[in-house]
Amino acid sequence: MNTDAINMKPEEIKNRALVKMAVFQSILFFSTSFAVHWWSDSLFDILWIFALPIYVILFIIFIICLVLSIKLIKAKEIKVYCFTFAIIVITVIMTFFFPYKRAKLLFEYKYLTPKRMEIVNKIRSGEIDDSSRLIDLPKGYRMLSSDGTVYVGENDSEGTEVEFWVFRGMLSGSRIVVYSDGGEYLIRKNEGGHPITKVQKLGDEWYYVETDY
Repeated sequence: MNTDAINMKPEEIKNRALVKMAVFQSILFFSTSFAVHWWSDSLFDILWIFALPIYVILFIIFIICLVLSIKLIKAKEIKVYCFTFAIIVITVIMTFFFPYKRAKLLFEYKYLTPKRMEIVNKIRSGEIDDSSRLIDLPKGYRMLSSDGTVYVGENDSEGTEVEFWVFRGMLSGSRIVVYSDGGEYLIRKNEGGHPITKVQKLGDEWYYVETDY
């Protein structure tokens, strides 16, 4: 049996519990905030407006962290207060200034491009039928596009253009990673009814595209 715990005064026990709760809540706030902002596109793809309550929950955790920080000062737990308050400040700064979408785009480009290239080659070879243009990705590849589908803009003697959704918007703009062996020309040639607002080259034959729908 822990004799130190037995000999502790009620106030010390209360402060120890406060410290544990404050540290837990601050780490929870950081990790939850990071996850929500990192996967925000996926949340809205899956839940649409029903994803909004998640941000309310995140704000409630933030308020709890602030309240616990004030209690830490009153309990004279200054070192723990500095630690938890630093996490809160870092989290808030990252929320407003860290380029989550850009960082996620580059991360996925680095790690998903080989698998995305497999899909492009399967479409080229005819292993995946592209007659319907909008294709459901095979099992094991659905994570390559936000909604598990790709759009084949073109696949003929003039070139191949395949679109992987980063975020498939509904009246709010879409973000797409596009394979195009005909460069930006082929992308704009197959623009369709959704005007392109941005085209940025990511690497050889790979582009990041934004549309207004």
